[in-house]
Amino acid sequence: MTDKNRPSYLDEWKGQYSQNVLAGILLALALLPVAIAFSFIVHINPAIGLMTCGLMMFMMSFIGHRLAMVSGPSSGISIVAAPLVIQHGISYLFLATLVMGLILIIFGLCHIDKVLTRIPNTVVMGFMNALGLLLLTTQIKYIFGISPATYIVAILACLIIIIASKTIRLIPAPLIAIIIVTFLTWLIHPNIQYVYDLANITMTLPHIHIPYDIVSWSSMKIALVYGATMAVISVIQTNLTTQMMNDLTQQDSNKDREVLSQGIANTVMSLLGGYGSSGLVGQSKFFYRMGATSRVATLSTGIFLLLCVIVLGPIVGHIPMVVLAVVLVSVSLNTFDRRTVSHIKEAPFKRGSLMLITMALILITNNLAIGVIVGTLIYYIGRWIVRLKER
Repeated sequence: MTDKNRPSYLDEWKGQYSQNVLAGILLALALLPVAIAFSFIVHINPAIGLMTCGLMMFMMSFIGHRLAMVSGPSSGISIVAAPLVIQHGISYLFLATLVMGLILIIFGLCHIDKVLTRIPNTVVMGFMNALGLLLLTTQIKYIFGISPATYIVAILACLIIIIASKTIRLIPAPLIAIIIVTFLTWLIHPNIQYVYDLANITMTLPHIHIPYDIVSWSSMKIALVYGATMAVISVIQTNLTTQMMNDLTQQDSNKDREVLSQGIANTVMSLLGGYGSSGLVGQSKFFYRMGATSRVATLSTGIFLLLCVIVLGPIVGHIPMVVLAVVLVSVSLNTFDRRTVSHIKEAPFKRGSLMLITMALILITNNLAIGVIVGTLIYYIGRWIVRLKER
């Protein structure tokens, strides 16, 4: 796919500077709670999640292809990375991210967009719906079975998010919920679980991190499996995000170049102690609506998030875990594809069965890539059988 009427690289930095800086800061505020919450899914320090998000936006402001597109740790990659960290440790996560980045570079150079266009919409919807369910289930333990006060705080956080999302446009509703509830719990000290109960918060700046201590043939096999899975998820989510931005802006962009940029950024990220990232659909839509029109907006987000890594250390520990869980529950509900019912109605048996198979494979294996690959294969095998019968 070729770009149409695209300005020069230098021109992409120009224009409406104050508006773009403001949009960048607003996006950073929107990414804060999600980056922290995803860190707990992966079982890593929140500082790594924030640093990863900041570094990704900083690098993509220079090498990203699609303007005003948001990249960072995603729910899909976080869910895949979690068992890797639990079973093998965080060094394997960095190694898998390195493999993921290299695979994405290969994908971009090999014009992966031609392959992605062949994935059926039914499979993509099944992927998104299963992702929503997986994300939802990861948060149950932070809401249920802890204490009565936890339920009260959860309900309060839900109400704040619902009301704020309808009445306040500039400040993200999840951030408002975190600020209000954290302040209230700091005042009254209810019997709930806090971030500092689960993690020792240490905020550090990026530094070169090469996991020499674990590099071996066995570790590379593990990293290759997880890295390849993360790459498949990343390329699908990035492709969906790029297409959504193309539709919003009414301007096409080269998806292969975007995947290549993501690969380069993730490769560098792995060497600086960050983990896998991809395009983010919801946050990109928010970014565009906040007025982001140039690379300055993306750079502002990256710088602001990296500053937060230094400043927010003492504050993050006092955030109630249940509030972060509620934030991710709202993210999971937004992940479900709202076109599902109308899409299935057009061909109930064919589309319904394929979507259920895709979702079942993902939920049973806890592997998003397997569901997409097998679901796509089933779709084309089915088409081949139908054509044989018609002859």
